[in-house]
Formats: sequence, C-alpha cells, structure tokens
Amino acid sequence: MRGALEHWRGAWHIARRVVADYLLVYVVSGTGRFAVGDEMFDVGPADLIWIPPGMLHEMRGHAPKMFVAYLHFDLVYDPQRSPRVRSGAAYAASDHADMHPVFARQPIAGWRGKLPVVNGPAIYALMKRAIAEHRGARRPLCVSGLMLEIIGEIATGLSPLAAKAGARWPALRRAAERILVEPEINLDLSSMARAAHLSDSHFRKLFRETHGESPRAMKNRALMHKACDLVLHSGASISEIAFQLGFSTVHNFSRAFSREIGVSPRDYQRRMLGG
Repeated sequence: MRGALEHWRGAWHIARRVVADYLLVYVVSGTGRFAVGDEMFDVGPADLIWIPPGMLHEMRGHAPKMFVAYLHFDLVYDPQRSPRVRSGAAYAASDHADMHPVFARQPIAGWRGKLPVVNGPAIYALMKRAIAEHRGARRPLCVSGLMLEIIGEIATGLSPLAAKAGARWPALRRAAERILVEPEINLDLSSMARAAHLSDSHFRKLFRETHGESPRAMKNRALMHKACDLVLHSGASISEIAFQLGFSTVHNFSRAFSREIGVSPRDYQRRMLGG
C-alpha cells in the first residue's frame, strides 16, 4: 500500500489525470460525478470505484460535502520502481516509465470504474482497518494481508451468486457466517429469514442458490469440521465432545461424524494422531 486516507471534503474536483498505482475509492456519504476511461457516472453512498494505473479519470464531489475513503496500492511490487514512485503520483498520460506493470490476471484485469458490488459496507470495513494499519503501526505483512482480503471481498461482491442475491446478500452472508462460527447453536431459520426480510421458504431458496447448499447441510458440515478439531486437539473425551456439540447421545454423534467424515471419531483420532 502506498497511501490511505478517509476524510470529509467540501465541493472538490480532481482534473482528468492518470496515476502510477491502483486507486480504490469508497464513497461513505455525499454525491459526486466521476469519469474512468470513457465512462462517466454519478456516485453516492456505498459506491466503490476501481481505477487501474494509467487509466484516465476525473473526480468531482458535490456540495455541501462528501466523506470518502481511498487506497493507493501496487498489485505487483517492483523493488526498482515501487520505492521511488510517490503515492498517487499523477501524470497527464499513461506512457510514464514509473507506471505499474500490466496485471493481466482475470477477473482483476477487467475491473474498472464503478464496481457493482453488493457488499460495499464489508469492503469499507476492511478498508478502514487497512487505513488504520497503514497510518498507525505500518506493519507491511498486516497491510498486505488486508489488501488481499479486500480484493477477495470485491471478487465475492461481484460474483454471479452474490449478484443474484442482490440486496439480500449481506443478510444471507451473515446467516452463513453465524452458522459457520457457531454450528452447535440451534438452527433458527425463522429469525434468519426475518433478518433478511424474507419468508422462510424464500430464505431457504436464496440461501441454497447463494451458498450452494441448504442451511442445514452447511450446519452439519461445519459442525463435523468443528468436531474434527475437538477430537484432535481439545483433550476431551468423545462423550464430552458429543454433548458439547449438542448431540443427545454419543451414538448419534458417532453416526453423524461417520456419515460426514467417513470414519468414526475414534478411528479418525487414531489415524490422525497415530495412536
């Protein structure tokens, strides 16, 4: 990362230019009008703009004010070029020797302009962490890790499944995260559906279309993955693990474990630990 900031700006204008690195802009509040390449578009809250190096762009924020977050960064670090290029260095054209090298990998190579992500707030939350890290502790590996998370989050927000879920995506994602983090908790589909402003049946349909499996199948899979970890590392007995994960009997737990993992908990423990 070369530069990072979030701040309020009054009415402002950056004339048409190119920059030598990548620029990611998130509009938190306010409105404006941007141009990236030959495309001109209005921007407003929760809009995310991706500007590749060497791409002509222009940015204008409308009165009374706009709150924006932005990141300048390299996708490919060049030990010769990168250290000498000032963050956000602007040029009139793209034929400059310090321009970031062409990054041809898809889908990133095709990103430009206003990206139709459905998870803007999640991306902004990561951007805030990256900004704080860059301007505070400045731990390079932490910043690089956050940038990878941001790029992954953008790819998720542009995926066909997320696009299909549309405005329901954040609620569907939160439901999946809740299941994956705490699979032993009773599955309350009705409350998840209400949080997404959907009927139970519509919620189950969209969840399956978005995540590729039903909520119950995801819960069972996550529960057995947690069981594997407990069997190997908790030091608890199989009976204790069964009750910790909400099974009424050890037999029910062993049967569910064998169905998902292919062997009994005891055999899994022996194979993995060599006992």
